[in-house]
Amino acid sequence: VLCGNSGEDVDWLGDKFDLDLSLVARLGGHSAPRTHRGKERFPGMTITYALIQMLEKVAEKTDRARIITKARAHKLLTNPSSGACVGLIYEKAGKDSKEYGPVILASGGFGADFTQDSLLAQYRPDLMHLPTTNGEHCTGDGIKMGEAIGGKSIDL
Repeated sequence: VLCGNSGEDVDWLGDKFDLDLSLVARLGGHSAPRTHRGKERFPGMTITYALIQMLEKVAEKTDRARIITKARAHKLLTNPSSGACVGLIYEKAGKDSKEYGPVILASGGFGADFTQDSLLAQYRPDLMHLPTTNGEHCTGDGIKMGEAIGGKSIDL
């Protein structure tokens, strides 16, 4: 099992966002077919766009979400007594700002960070010499922020 509830989650995406995820494909780095997709060429982009469109609707109609563009989150904020994550610090136009509320880390993996102190060097040094299909944003920043406040990573 790659992740718990993944079948139910794929069904939920299909139902809530009217996505066709009926094909299961083997993509780069996979040992078996496990990526649910439709006929579109880029399944991740299809899912991401559907989620972004829903988030935009929520942000327009309620105060439950706020979209901040052209910003870089770089530190998670915690409650000093409980240790729970309560927000984050982000940089935009050279200025740090704080945002409080639930945080979802969806920043990609770490396959494009070839620096010597990278997660790739730490967990898979045997892959350091290989090229990647990951976008240049896949440097493990979200994983590192989570670990910095005590989050645990598995199977990296």
